[in-house]
Amino acid sequence: MEKKDLSQDYTRPLELSSDESTSFDSSRRRLLQGAVAATAGLSLAGVAGVSLASALSNTTSVNHTQSQATAGQLKLFFSILATGEALAQTFYSNALAHARDLRLSHEVFTTLGAIRAEEQLHFRLALSEGGTPATTHFSFPHGAATFRNPSLFLQTQQQIEELTSGALLAWINDTASMGLSRVAQLGGQLMQVEGGHRVLGRVLMGADPFADWGFAPVVVEHFSDVPNVVKAAGFLSPRSGNDFELRQIDPRFPGLINTTPGKL
Repeated sequence: MEKKDLSQDYTRPLELSSDESTSFDSSRRRLLQGAVAATAGLSLAGVAGVSLASALSNTTSVNHTQSQATAGQLKLFFSILATGEALAQTFYSNALAHARDLRLSHEVFTTLGAIRAEEQLHFRLALSEGGTPATTHFSFPHGAATFRNPSLFLQTQQQIEELTSGALLAWINDTASMGLSRVAQLGGQLMQVEGGHRVLGRVLMGADPFADWGFAPVVVEHFSDVPNVVKAAGFLSPRSGNDFELRQIDPRFPGLINTTPGKL
């Protein structure tokens, strides 16, 4: 059979051998696949870039919101603390003012003076951290009789210090849950001192034993619940005849040490 020179026949379309055709198709497919992949890659990169930018923006927004929420919560906590410390300072100030009615010895008078100075230090700390007391006027469950009757005075003193202990346990738990370990530690620093006040009250009462707690009881679930508990106990309802106002003092006192909690 006569062979035709197809390469010289320009009237016929170009035809490839089966091997060449296969190779060309394969190359074309690879080229197309590469182009598609590249296009897809660029698209995905664009989408990923937008998604990443959006995610970073959202994360920044969430972190900012969380930071604002934490700051707001801390302000509330230090405001509650300021109110409680103002109450305690007012209580001890009135006890000292009625030393004769309460038959306080010189030794007891000095001890209560030191306790009052400690409460004033705690109050100032709360203010320095942004706290604002809800009030500076307080009531007591037994009214003015609290400072004329030694038994009622000591009963009220124990009530205040036990409420303070429960409040600070809630402070520690809540601030630790917020990831604020140093602020939680501050609650421990305060609780250590307030626990000493409670024991001193039992010494004055002649209670047996002086130290009677194996563990401090958990009486408040959250620190934000404290105002309602304190009000229910009769300390936040001042009225005529039962209205005691905070009178701030110089907290410097002979022999009083560790007058700051350290850096917060």
